[in-house]
Amino acid sequence: MKIIGSIGLGAMGGAYAKFLLEDNYKVYGIDPDTNNANAFTSYGGELLSNISELVNKSEVIILSLPTVPVFKEVINEIENNGSVIQSKILIDMNTISLDDKLETRDKLQKLNIQMVDAPVSGTGAQAKEKDIVVMSSGESKVVDECDIIFKSFSKQNINVGEFGNGIKFKILANLLVTVHNTVTAEALLLGQKAGLDSNMIYEVLNAGAATSVMLDKRMPLMINKNYEPATASMRIFLKDIEVISNFLKTNNLNSPTFEAAAALYIQSKEKIPITYDTAAIFEQLENNNK
Repeated sequence: MKIIGSIGLGAMGGAYAKFLLEDNYKVYGIDPDTNNANAFTSYGGELLSNISELVNKSEVIILSLPTVPVFKEVINEIENNGSVIQSKILIDMNTISLDDKLETRDKLQKLNIQMVDAPVSGTGAQAKEKDIVVMSSGESKVVDECDIIFKSFSKQNINVGEFGNGIKFKILANLLVTVHNTVTAEALLLGQKAGLDSNMIYEVLNAGAATSVMLDKRMPLMINKNYEPATASMRIFLKDIEVISNFLKTNNLNSPTFEAAAALYIQSKEKIPITYDTAAIFEQLENNNK
């Protein structure tokens, strides 16, 4: 059993750490948020005060971070710590650009740290239920070595091939999630305006061919206006939308449905708290239709 260092203990990273601890891994953790840190220690994790100590003590480091600047700050601290004697593995589970992933991999290789690109498909609520899928990519031997770790906190790990394919698949998944979440809000609002009962809208649509994971997970949040704590926050998703938009440009592709949905999220920055769940896109849609 490898010793794990977890940097970022929020909705996703905290769930990974909890399941790893339940499987009797030794897990060190770092997170500036007191609530996240306290939850981690309550599961049996050992909290550390700095990244250098965590890297030195761990064999595998998992990154689950909220923003690109925080990601780059963590990588800079790891760089400042210098090369490690025994080879280590860093599993990056973040949604950031392919260029940032490739640049980071090259930096870490010089430090004797092998990087695996392994974003996940699923929300924070799904992570708590071990109902997420890992899309892992990188050197085959290293990815295979991490498989047992991924299976500790996910329902499935899919090795999607060469390094960077993981984030490519994550971008495809998040493009669909953006549209599914938005159209779920549209269907709910249309049903309400047509005089249908909100709970019956959910029950009927979720039973038929029109359903999706986003409808299943997020329409109840929209109905009850239950946006905190977030299963995936507006702050994180706005960052993800920027990653998707840039990837579309890089590949010279227009995506009309995504672009229309993304515009609504960007508009939401004016009135919707960034701490709210992405289900709060319903509020923006409702405001636009008053």
